Amino acid sequence: MSENSEKRSEIMTSEVALREASSLIRQLAGDGCAGESVKSILRRLARRLKNWKPSRIKDVWYADPRVAIRGEELEQLRAMVGPRDQGATLDELTELRSTVARLARYESLLERIDAEFFGPQVSATRDQAGQARSLLGKGRV
Repeated sequence: MSENSEKRSEIMTSEVALREASSLIRQLAGDGCAGESVKSILRRLARRLKNWKPSRIKDVWYADPRVAIRGEELEQLRAMVGPRDQGATLDELTELRSTVARLARYESLLERIDAEFFGPQVSATRDQAGQARSLLGKGRV
């Protein structure tokens, strides 16, 4: 193989690795909250990827072509994303509980603002939450 074709192959391999790493890091970030900025998502990722510099996380997030992904970084991301497919983790359950608490606060605020207007919507939301709890087999999330 010629030197040029080896370089092209190496560049294509690094581009594929970078795209995979960018995809994995975005999966690791999850959907986030409505209105959450990319900056706050990157900060959240920095807390999970303790041995990564914030600038490195940002470069991989945006798939900066100047970045070369190391094999151990790719393996770390794969390992962190992999378990998410197998079920809810403790972090996800904690996040779900905080979301439920937040929804309860919103419900009470809406009822205080105008119970007659928002009452049917709050009631429907409570019914849906109850159905979700029964599907999960839990009395309370």
